[in-house]
Amino acid sequence: MTKSDIFVSVVAPLRNDADIITDFINDVMIILKDNYTNYELVLIDDGSTDETVQKIRESLSHHECIRLIRLSRNFGVELAISAGLDSAIGDFVVIMLPNEDPPSKIPEMVTICQTGPGIVTGVRENRPIEPMWSRIGAKVFYWYIKKILELNIPENSTLFRVLSRQAVNAIIQVRDRYRYIRLLSNYIGYAQTEFVYTTVNRSSHKKKRGFTQSLNLAIDLIVAISAHPLRIVSIVGLCAGLLNLLYITYVIGIYLFKDQVAEGWVTTNFQSAVMFFFIFVILTVLSEYVGRILEETRHRPLYYVLDEINSSVLIANTERRNVVDLTGTVSE
Repeated sequence: MTKSDIFVSVVAPLRNDADIITDFINDVMIILKDNYTNYELVLIDDGSTDETVQKIRESLSHHECIRLIRLSRNFGVELAISAGLDSAIGDFVVIMLPNEDPPSKIPEMVTICQTGPGIVTGVRENRPIEPMWSRIGAKVFYWYIKKILELNIPENSTLFRVLSRQAVNAIIQVRDRYRYIRLLSNYIGYAQTEFVYTTVNRSSHKKKRGFTQSLNLAIDLIVAISAHPLRIVSIVGLCAGLLNLLYITYVIGIYLFKDQVAEGWVTTNFQSAVMFFFIFVILTVLSEYVGRILEETRHRPLYYVLDEINSSVLIANTERRNVVDLTGTVSE
């Protein structure tokens, strides 16, 4: 089989994946070695508390071109992926989750990305069985993203994707703390194409997101990428103000044209309750944005690296001209 001369990087975030990491590394390295002369596997340990790092250390002695970046604590899968993108040097960068994305699809997706589109987005064909609230919530979220925010994110899209070097360079320029790779892939404006595939399940314990986590994630994403919720409450506040103005006009009219006016205890209290409701809704949304502004103005790093461990050989083809070696000089 003729190997492609392009440089392919695979970025995989890890979190307590000791039971699957060895098989995952073996599968990925077989695919990379059989198809490319230049490749690397960048593993990002997102604060694992099991034997994930130990298992990777054992694999480093058997495989070349593997880099392990250990984050100082759990920063979340999106920031772990960002750490991998910051470090990856490939012409094309593959993002995949070890637990559910099949390495066998890498060559096909990379080939599609080579033909033109800057991004190939994985779309799962077999959505796992989920609670009713999760399925309804997902449909509402995707409808809101597509119809209201006008962002074209395929339903059932996953983190499994291939990014061209230009797309990677564009994404790593965005340093927002609240980030979502699927949204950033759309935001940067590069051409995209969908790749439908069947997910796998390497682990017996499936990592599931609870209701509270899903709700918090949806709120974070919407607030981070759009001022639309703020516009909604602005309109609501304006309408509430107009209703209050009409009510004042009504009270003045009653005062001027009616001889006897009964005490309006129910009406007054109802009106006060409604107005306080709108005030608290507005304050809630404003608080979300003020919190985000506070986070961004701190200018803190997105993540902290605890350690980096490499294979004895980092570049399979040392004759490659466009690869910078560890001394900072370009290989000839």
